[in-house]
Amino acid sequence: MRTTKITVLAAVVFVVIVSTAFAKSAGSNVPIDLGTATNFGLLAGSGITNASPATFITGDVGSSPTPTVTGLTASQVHGTLYTAANAATAQAQVDLTVGYNQAAGAPCGTNLTGTDLGGLTLVPGVYCFSSSALLTGTLTLDGQGLANAQWVFQIGSSLTTATNSTVLLINGAVNCNVFWQIGSSATIQTNNTFVGNIMALTSITLDGGILNGRALARNGAVTISAQETVTAIPCTCNVMVSSSSAGTVTNISFAMPYVLGQSSETIIATGLTSAEGLSCGPDRRLYLAQSGVFGGPMRIVRLDQNGQHKTTIVDFSKDPGLAGSGGPAGLTFAPSNSTNGELFFGTTLAQGLSNTGVWSESSLGPVQSVLPFPPKGNANGAGATTFLTAGPFKGNLLAVDEANSKVIRVPPPFNVAQAGSDFITTGLTSPVGIAINGAGNVFVSNTDGTIQQFGPDGTSLGLYATTGLHNMNVTFDPTGHTLIVATQEGPVIEILPNGTQESLGTVVGGDGIAICKH
Repeated sequence: MRTTKITVLAAVVFVVIVSTAFAKSAGSNVPIDLGTATNFGLLAGSGITNASPATFITGDVGSSPTPTVTGLTASQVHGTLYTAANAATAQAQVDLTVGYNQAAGAPCGTNLTGTDLGGLTLVPGVYCFSSSALLTGTLTLDGQGLANAQWVFQIGSSLTTATNSTVLLINGAVNCNVFWQIGSSATIQTNNTFVGNIMALTSITLDGGILNGRALARNGAVTISAQETVTAIPCTCNVMVSSSSAGTVTNISFAMPYVLGQSSETIIATGLTSAEGLSCGPDRRLYLAQSGVFGGPMRIVRLDQNGQHKTTIVDFSKDPGLAGSGGPAGLTFAPSNSTNGELFFGTTLAQGLSNTGVWSESSLGPVQSVLPFPPKGNANGAGATTFLTAGPFKGNLLAVDEANSKVIRVPPPFNVAQAGSDFITTGLTSPVGIAINGAGNVFVSNTDGTIQQFGPDGTSLGLYATTGLHNMNVTFDPTGHTLIVATQEGPVIEILPNGTQESLGTVVGGDGIAICKH
């Protein structure tokens, strides 16, 4: 399914040059749809090779039809590292071909054949080279304050940059709206800061530097010869929020970076009584826990990102181990390099039935992984669940014990029920949500409006933020830096790294929250 559509301002042949700035041309918009390829930082056709252990990729990594990936480990990829043939990379190649052809077919606005891109300032438009293109020095892309400013570079053969070259974005220009359509291969040399979607028919070589964008090779290899940092940030973000009281799922969509007030809200699913925990699976579908707290069935259902094609994954009434259990609450998926990561879910007091700890759902059916949490007063059961991504306990399961105001840690294996050990026991007041940022730190939301931060080893890093609302579940945006909070009162709050809080939208009775990549 494609949900990311990118438009490009096509250009007519009338051009005015002022100094080194090329003026914007008029014309109709040309759509470029990279589909699921936007999920990838590195995508190749005949394999990926990396020579530096210091290379780090934000975004998925994979190759199809040749799936070989050499020199990259999961710790170097903030995303999914595909090392075997799979449907995701195959579909990404199909989508890349569509986007490549759309970019190649855009009418040329300005012919730069024979012109070094270094020293130029270019406003939005379509720029073409009949053969090769060269960048020596700094190329400046001026967005002129336009919200959808975009550039397409059509290069007949190869793109080569000189050492220490830079693509600089100013006045609202963003890297996800820059497209390099290359007829053969691209070589981005040492100490470059490059931006945009590199779409090469053959191969891409990155010789060590920074790429804020994507390296997408259709037929050939992607080769990294020295330390490279690749950051593939999506153009849009879709925040899915469940409402336990309304029984709905709402999609709050906005362009990145977010501009205050520029988001849209769409209720994509209704009739989901007691909709609580929400997670996006490795298959990029939504998984929703219907806890039964407000009545209705106790089950976990799967939906597509449009809220359609509902399928029951776990029916508590039909499973012998869960028939006497309270309903499902927080959902998470085990880290996995495939699309078969196990689903984990906590349980909570519902319809007079007590919690039964945390379970996992795999091809073998539900398996109890964590023993029941001791009840305390009217509180009884688990809140959110997640997995540690860094530190001495990397790969351990975390679960919020709401009744006893703590977070427990459970090491593998997860096919035998364990009591777990206390991981966070201080600074929590009625905890419910938990999330991990890009650095591996742990963030716990409390219903009193506070959010506490902890290191990967559980060490307290103090109060992170206070919303002044009844916090529920939390998640991080695709960058791994901005925390997003669902609240019972309705505002869905994003908290920037500098502490600034902004409202993305309103979902009254907000409970579960999730972001799918595409």
